[in-house]
Amino acid sequence: MTEKVDLTDKPLDLRKTLECGQTFSWRKNGDKYYTVRNGGVLKVWQEGDELFYENYGNEIDPREVLRLDDPLEEVYQSLGKDDFIERSVLANRGLRIVRDDFFSCLIAYITSAQMQIPRIRRFVRDVSEKYGKPLRFNGEEYYEFPKPEKLAEVSEEDLRDLSIGYRAEYVKRTSEMVRDGTVEEEKLRKMDYAEARKELKKLSGVGNKVADCVLLFSLDFTEAFPVDTWVRKVLKEKYPELYDKKYKKLSENMQDYFGNYAGYAQEYLFYYGRTCMDL
Repeated sequence: MTEKVDLTDKPLDLRKTLECGQTFSWRKNGDKYYTVRNGGVLKVWQEGDELFYENYGNEIDPREVLRLDDPLEEVYQSLGKDDFIERSVLANRGLRIVRDDFFSCLIAYITSAQMQIPRIRRFVRDVSEKYGKPLRFNGEEYYEFPKPEKLAEVSEEDLRDLSIGYRAEYVKRTSEMVRDGTVEEEKLRKMDYAEARKELKKLSGVGNKVADCVLLFSLDFTEAFPVDTWVRKVLKEKYPELYDKKYKKLSENMQDYFGNYAGYAQEYLFYYGRTCMDL
């Protein structure tokens, strides 16, 4: 059954939200997007100020996974620190931070080092189809991202066959560590930002950037400010007084500048830098 959400007071640009590069858990099929998790499939599409959706299997709430309750107008006001961020926001109004599944987000970002977005998406698709649980609805087959227990059983050699190179070692080891409880999602959610980032960095292949991405795009730490190549270029050009070569210092500077919604600032600057600037 098709249901809908009135977006009149919940501004959303679905295309930019799901295609800006923050998430690898959604796929596009025609004019619809879908995600698979926890034994269910959610399909969504937007028509003006209405979000339409269909659930198959276990229900997934689009309001939750698309963070439709985030107060975007409050976010915009909070970020209004300078002309450049205001232009970035204006160009991308309705772009929201997603709330992805923790483990799939973690593994995707572990593989992201020196890899382009299409290649990361291909890995997520391939590992899901090869090792994930198949779900069949209305004659169509979908695949969940494999659970830690399943992925931990896959050999490093077989993971390398999915074109992730040396990252295969990190994926296998981190899958084992999550399976064994070295790091637990629910405990992370109860920590403050600094503690949670430190905890995530216990995992193989997780440094400051991967930890910040997981904290922001999965665990609701909107103060996290991941710094990748694109964001670094933007910050070096537009915020020279805050720029620093060291990741930790640069990220902290931007957190101090933008505050609790620094993660939203990061995403607007990232997308604006990629699409609207000659960098």
